[in-house]
Amino acid sequence: MRKIPILLGVVLACMPGITSAGLSRQVVNYDIHVRLLPETKTLEGRETLLWLNDSNTEVTELPFHLYLNAFKNNRTTFMKESGGSSRGFKVDEANWGRITVRSIRLQNGPDLTPTLVYAAPDDGNPDDQTVMRVTLPAPVKPGETAALEIAFETKLPKVFARSGFVGNFFMVGQWFPKIGVLRDGVWNCHQYHAQSEFFADYGLFTVEITVPEAYVVGATGRRVKESRNADGTKSLVYFQEDVHDFAWTTCPDFVESRERFTMDEPKVDTEMIFLVHRAHLGQRDRYVRALKQGLGFYSKNYGAYPYGTITLVDPAPGGMGAGGMEYPTLFTAGTTSFIPRGLRVPEMVTIHEFGHGYWYGIVGSNEFEEAWLDEGINTYSEIKAMDSLYGSDRAMIDFPGLKIGDFSYQRLATIGSGRFDPIVRKSWDYISGSSYSLNVYSKAGIMLLTLERVLGEEVMAKVMKTYFETWKFRHPRTEDFVRTAEETSGRDLGWFFDQVLHSPDKLDYAITDLRSEEVQEPKGLFDRKDSRTGAANAVDKGTAQKPAFQNTVVVARLGEWIFPQEIKVTFADGKEVRETWDGRDRWKKFVYTLPVKLTSAQVDPDNRYLLDVNFANNSRTLAPTPWATRKYALGFMGWVQHLLSFVTL
Repeated sequence: MRKIPILLGVVLACMPGITSAGLSRQVVNYDIHVRLLPETKTLEGRETLLWLNDSNTEVTELPFHLYLNAFKNNRTTFMKESGGSSRGFKVDEANWGRITVRSIRLQNGPDLTPTLVYAAPDDGNPDDQTVMRVTLPAPVKPGETAALEIAFETKLPKVFARSGFVGNFFMVGQWFPKIGVLRDGVWNCHQYHAQSEFFADYGLFTVEITVPEAYVVGATGRRVKESRNADGTKSLVYFQEDVHDFAWTTCPDFVESRERFTMDEPKVDTEMIFLVHRAHLGQRDRYVRALKQGLGFYSKNYGAYPYGTITLVDPAPGGMGAGGMEYPTLFTAGTTSFIPRGLRVPEMVTIHEFGHGYWYGIVGSNEFEEAWLDEGINTYSEIKAMDSLYGSDRAMIDFPGLKIGDFSYQRLATIGSGRFDPIVRKSWDYISGSSYSLNVYSKAGIMLLTLERVLGEEVMAKVMKTYFETWKFRHPRTEDFVRTAEETSGRDLGWFFDQVLHSPDKLDYAITDLRSEEVQEPKGLFDRKDSRTGAANAVDKGTAQKPAFQNTVVVARLGEWIFPQEIKVTFADGKEVRETWDGRDRWKKFVYTLPVKLTSAQVDPDNRYLLDVNFANNSRTLAPTPWATRKYALGFMGWVQHLLSFVTL
């Protein structure tokens, strides 16, 4: 296309954004004016978008996400894949959602609306309108910028799949036409799927929000202006750079409070903003404490929180369909009017969703194609944070007689994992929603904990810090994480990552046989040669000797993943032998002829491989004792606790 007119170029040169240096490579600049009409649950919006062609390829068309069109009817890809249910909530068929683009034109240029078409690049669904494309009159060359003016109307659905309304509570996410990501000369602009989340370029957002005067507003970024209007509304302007999305919320029943959070090492200075619904004010202190802990833990262990604000949104009663979701500098938590202190749901959700601000927000992972880079890394981070802050044996549930850590809860999900999908897969290609969740959340999180046991906690901490610092405000791929882990640790980890990320199989090694048999004294006739003459002598029994035992240990590989193993064998005199095995064959036998019996054997005695699906078969003993009986009883009680935690949460 033609270059931006000179006047517009002068304006851009005076603005922060595409032409200025920020923490990120600022590819987009959104200037949006939006008005909420509470009676009709609609938004009227005007959007000015500046988009930089940050590639080596000329561009002749521009694709946009229209995410809320996923809730337009029951034939969209999202609805067909989900069956109208998301995270335990059903779509309200009396309140469909949509985004309607009224017009789109080049700024000071031709109208592109006649070229608008809907596309379904993933499945060809003609009823899916979550991606639109417009054709440009002339190509945008590398390094050039396109400026567009877009008018749109958004109808919010009844709260469902992270966004919408209930009563006078509005959670406004994925609500405006959002341009795709041009990556390696190819547009990355997928449809909205039942399991997929989001991916976009970094840049600047300036958004003016107009709502009724009595409504309390929270949004991405910092509020830079507020004014009252003659029609009983108010307009609030929010600004934030170095983010790739913008979300906001409003409700007259929010109680807003603010606190400052600071750290000296690393340097952090941010304003915590809490929007807690009146019905849940009794839980506010738990939110405050958990967010402070999250800010401190993530800043210390991964890198300093870089933004000037962080906003926690507590959804209204009936609005939990919008709970537990992350956006840049803003996230939704979730609670009820009463949750016992020993059930740490508000704390876990707060720390988890805040953590997404690191692995989805600051590190711009592609949640369409490699969701584990956000969900899995964040699950690992959540476990580390919760265990550190609340205790590894009680981080999730802490009642007398019932204590469960976050790791135990996550590991339970991996035990019954099927062999259908690997961790790395496009989000819509998993066999089911449960397989998606199992792999990109729990299995990926336990995988990273296993890697930590392999490398050592200190080395793993360095890997995570290096990854964050290297890829913040950028878009990493799986191979970038692998490269960071290998370069930081100085180890070849292909054997590990090739299996756990790209194979759907399991890790399961077991002690399958354990025997200790007394070696019989020789009896009968044996041909023995005289050591001096070489002549054969016949004897009818062997020379008497001390008792000896043939001790046998068999270790088997029951799963498909091949991990090097260590085996600990313990004998009756208290001595231990440690054996190593490359783990490649289906089984390995160790035999010891000694004057003492063996008593037990254990594979992976240091419990490094947390991905092993069955810890129960990792060890055997020949001499059960009352203590061993008690140990197994306690182990059974542990499983009961795990099951209860799974059902409860």
